[in-house]
Amino acid sequence: MAKFPLILPSDPSFYELPPPPGPGSGRSFESMLQETVEDGDGEVRTDGDEEGDPGPADRPVLPGACDSHVHVFADEAKFAYRDGSDYRPDPAPAESYARLRRRLGLDRVVVVQSSAYGFDHACLLDALQRLDGGPDGQTGRARGIAAVGPAVSEGELRDLAAAGCVATRFQMRDPWRLIDWTETDRLAGRVHDTVGWDVELQMDGKFLHEVEQRLLSWPGRVILDHVGCFLGRVGDREPGLRALLRLIDADKVWVKLSGPEESSNERQSRAPGAEPPRYRDVERIARQLIRFAPERLVWGSNWPHPAAGANAPDDRWLFDLLGEWTEDEGLRRRILVDNAAALFGFKSLAVPATGAGPGSG
Repeated sequence: MAKFPLILPSDPSFYELPPPPGPGSGRSFESMLQETVEDGDGEVRTDGDEEGDPGPADRPVLPGACDSHVHVFADEAKFAYRDGSDYRPDPAPAESYARLRRRLGLDRVVVVQSSAYGFDHACLLDALQRLDGGPDGQTGRARGIAAVGPAVSEGELRDLAAAGCVATRFQMRDPWRLIDWTETDRLAGRVHDTVGWDVELQMDGKFLHEVEQRLLSWPGRVILDHVGCFLGRVGDREPGLRALLRLIDADKVWVKLSGPEESSNERQSRAPGAEPPRYRDVERIARQLIRFAPERLVWGSNWPHPAAGANAPDDRWLFDLLGEWTEDEGLRRRILVDNAAALFGFKSLAVPATGAGPGSG
């Protein structure tokens, strides 16, 4: 598939160039969001939460719009964290995310196994069951990203796939790493050959060039978390960034536009009335990817931002940032709907360009 010309962020005209053309009408993201919080008489709803967010939307911003990266942390008495780990996030149950999904006007979700649970998928499977349906009774709205080890059985893989899991996750950042690099090649082949899974990978993107050939050798697609998760300052000629572009160009890698708070050097100010962070360093990479290969991008909130602590961003603000980065409704539809359906195996939707009406699962 043809790519849009690569324009480096160091080019003075980078931010002035228009986005790649999309099929949308150019309707603003703000108007799309506003439609989801108005009732039939045009009155803004006031039945929101204690922070003043609008109440639940009756329909998604775009039917089929997907949040491709969330974690769920349920009651520890029922779903215990793995032994020996100090990583014990605060509770963030599926019901809380379901409310956020409706407030943002989203339709579908991908729940990612957290390293807090190790290879125990009980919480993930429970979350998939709770989030799979919608207010209209339709199902098929949730997919899972598992995290399996070398000892996983064929039966467990098939059970996880039947429950809605579509990939395994290789978390290669310390202190959350569960497997070694030496185990990844065989495991990537096993999950692909047994259940057709892809690999979701989280690592410091600055070192992608060191594992580039390894990723190319894996049989399925590779999904990179958090805009490539480049930790620390990244220059335009960074070897890892160039490797990322090559991997996308080879149709091997997809990227989640998620979790800018994970890698950005910009932090949330806690001062009263402070502006939320714009994550300009991550934005430069995101805009570059949007211009280079929008057909290989999906969006995720990274709710509930367990590693961010006091710097946890507002999820509505993160959704707004996607609107600023893309600027074009056709691109947003591609990233939120079409790409997510293709990557995670959601049912394709035949809907009008206006996005009116609820989506089918």
